[in-house]
Formats: sequence, C-alpha cells, structure tokens
Amino acid sequence: MMFELRRLHPAAIIFNILKSVKDLFFSLLIILVATDFTVFIIALGAFTVLASIYGFLSWYHFSYYVTDEDLWIQYGIFKRTKRSIAKNRIQSIDLTESVIHRIFKLTRVQIETASGGKQAEAALSAVSFQDALGLRNALKNSGESDVEIPEETYLAKKEITFSRLLLTGITSGGLGIIIGFIVVGLSELEELIPETVYDYTYEWLITASIILIVLIIISILAIIWLLSILWTLIRYGKFTIQRTENELFITRGLLEKKQLTIPLHRIQAIGIEENILRQPLGYAFIFAEIAGGNTDGKLADSTILFPLLHKREINAFLNEFVPDFSWKEEDVEWTKPPTAALPFYYVRSSLLFLVASIAVFIFYPTFAWIPLVLFLLSLGLGWLHYKDAGFHLTSDRLLLRYRFIKRITVLVYQKRIQAFGKKNHALERKRGLASMSISILSNSGGKHYHVKNLEEKKIDQLSDKIAYRTKLE
Repeated sequence: MMFELRRLHPAAIIFNILKSVKDLFFSLLIILVATDFTVFIIALGAFTVLASIYGFLSWYHFSYYVTDEDLWIQYGIFKRTKRSIAKNRIQSIDLTESVIHRIFKLTRVQIETASGGKQAEAALSAVSFQDALGLRNALKNSGESDVEIPEETYLAKKEITFSRLLLTGITSGGLGIIIGFIVVGLSELEELIPETVYDYTYEWLITASIILIVLIIISILAIIWLLSILWTLIRYGKFTIQRTENELFITRGLLEKKQLTIPLHRIQAIGIEENILRQPLGYAFIFAEIAGGNTDGKLADSTILFPLLHKREINAFLNEFVPDFSWKEEDVEWTKPPTAALPFYYVRSSLLFLVASIAVFIFYPTFAWIPLVLFLLSLGLGWLHYKDAGFHLTSDRLLLRYRFIKRITVLVYQKRIQAFGKKNHALERKRGLASMSISILSNSGGKHYHVKNLEEKKIDQLSDKIAYRTKLE
C-alpha cells in the first residue's frame, strides 16, 4: 500500500555513490596528475570509503509515503528534513530508466509541480517499475492500480521510424553540442595539459600547409558529425508520443529510457524549429513550452514533441496531439520588416567577422581567407534573418517568426503572454523602427521571444491590440 512508509530500492546506494564520483571526478584527476601514484591511491581509497558510507546513509535515511492529500518525503543524514507535496500541485510524473535501472528492473521517478525551476520538485532515484506506476496513479487520485493506461484509451499515437530517426541524426546539426562537450572537457583539463603541447601545436599550425590544415579540420568535423548522429540515435531511439484527453505521454531513449508526462493545459506555446540542413529538405521538429517543471531534462529548456516531421505532416500532427495550437502556413500573412531594416540585419550578423578579418589580415595574413569566407557567409545569414522575421496576429493568437542560425516559428495564445516589450535605439528611431519581445511562462521560469527591426507603428498597434484583448479576457 502506498500509505505505508517506504524506502527506495537498495540500488539507490549505487546511484548515490555514482553522484559523488561525478561531483569529484576532476578533483581526483588533478590529484592523479599533480601528485605521485601512492598519494592518488590513498586519496582514491579514502574517497571510495567515504562515498560508500554516504551512499548507504543517504539511502537509509530516505523514505516516502502517500496520504489522501500529499506525498511525504523524509531525508537527510545530519539534518533531517520532512516535506510534503500536495497532489493538486503535481503537474507531471516522469519515469527514467538508465542502463543500471534496467539491470535491476527499476526506474527513477521525477515529480514536477507548477512552481517550475531547473530541478524537479522531488525525485525517487530507484523504485521498481510496478511501484512507480502505482505511485503515479495514486498521486493522480486514480487509486493504486499498478497497470499502465490501456492502449485503447489513447486518442492518438505516433512513433518515429528508424529511417526518420536516422535522418534526424544526419540533419541534427549536433556538431555544436558535441563541440561544446569537448570544449567544456578541455577547459576542465586545461591546467593538466603541458605548456609544450600548446607551443608545439602553434608552431605546427604556422608551418603546415593550408591544404593539410583544411583536410584535418574536415576529418575532425566528420568524426564529430558521426558522433552527433550516434548521440541522436541514442537519445531519441524508439521515440513515441501518445495523447489522452488531458495529457501527452512521451517515451524516448535507447540507453536511458525516459517517460515524460505533459498536461495539455500547461502548454504555453508551440514552436517549429528548422535548421539550415532541414529547411531546404522541408523538415522541422516540434517543441512545446511548458509552464512548470523540467520535463525534458537538463539539456533543453523546451520539450520536444516530435524530433522530425515534414512540413506537410505538421498540421495533421498538431491537430492530433495539440489541436488548440493547430495552424496552416498558407493561412498566415506575415507582417515583415521594411527594407529600411535590412542594413541593421547585415551589420548585426557580420560585424564580428569583419573585425576578425581585419585583425587576422594584420597579424596572420596567411589565414586571412578564413574570417573573410565567414564574413561573406554571415552576410548571407543576415539576409535570411531579415527575410524570415515577422509576426501574425489573429483574434486570439500570435505567431512569431525569427532566425538566429535556425528558423523558429512560435504560436502562443494572447492570454498566455506575460509581458510585451518594445525598444529602439537612436538609429532605429530615425528610421521609424523598433524591436519587440514577448515573455511567457516556461519550465525554466520564463521564455522570451524577439523579433527585431520592425516598423515601430506596427509594433505599437500590436501592443495595443494585445493589451485590449487581454483585458477583455
């Protein structure tokens, strides 16, 4: 019975130890490099003993139980804490299974409330899958049944195919994510890399031929691209979305299986993202902004509803899964920036590369062609920024479109807009231009969308209409 005091599965001790290892990994690495092997072994032994004691005590002092109104959690080694989460505040209950969880047939339960924030309101690191289902049903006031929702109760279901998943990886543009991980790793290890390595690398770059450098860069990017494809396959493998009357259920992941719960009434906005690889092919992914909770983990503020859809499939998908947010591209008449705004887009996208080109030409003329090529590409990107920017207002909804590298289209109900902003500097005012922004609630507290260099009078008209309609509601 869920009303009885329960502990986590003993495997939670392993997760507590692994968390300690993760937190102190780089400290141990520094000890290994900075001291002799004997000191490292002593430090490692002491750390292992302390981490094991901490893992056991954290598990032993963690317990939970459910009453008619609340979930109660007790935890703490030196300072005991007892806290409750009211059932009526719970927005979603997500289940996550890592490789270790699967070995023991367990799952992690993550409970989100309307308060939002980067961290979950509560997390049970290791419970049996049947107990997790029973807890989820008990917290939703549906009894303590330990069975999943019958298949026939789903109003819609869609699963990604392997060919579509592979195309998702190929066109993901995940180079930036993988490179980001590499940069973070190198920054952590920076002090451990001998100075001679930097000197040798610099001398080699100066003396190497341009063709060889280009080939090496292409090879590195190709390897990173393959890694990004593999990362996408692992993260979104077996992606399935299902809808009931009031909720969406998303399951994804090969190594770490996640089951996300999204209450439909908490969706604040729906977006369509097209990167520079997918847009020419007519593909995009659909995301949602959720008020409260960290429903998609730490890697993203937005929750992906489906990793890859062709544009002709988007309207049918929205009708099936989020019908309140369905719309057709052909029905939209975008309010676009005027021609006078084009120079602002060019300058904003290319100024950095122009300065870099001048600096490299002065100090390293051999490599001046690299920032010059990037400068020319940035001008093209500035044109795309200008071409894609705009908004469209209906009786109750607002659509925004803008681009950084990726083109983003966002649909939000006017009643969901928390704030509307307008700003312009002296040069914009001289040309009758201004930039607008809207803010909505999201899982990270707030989400902001900007469209730049529109006609100021049209932004003022839009602001007046939104303010008027919001008051009526």
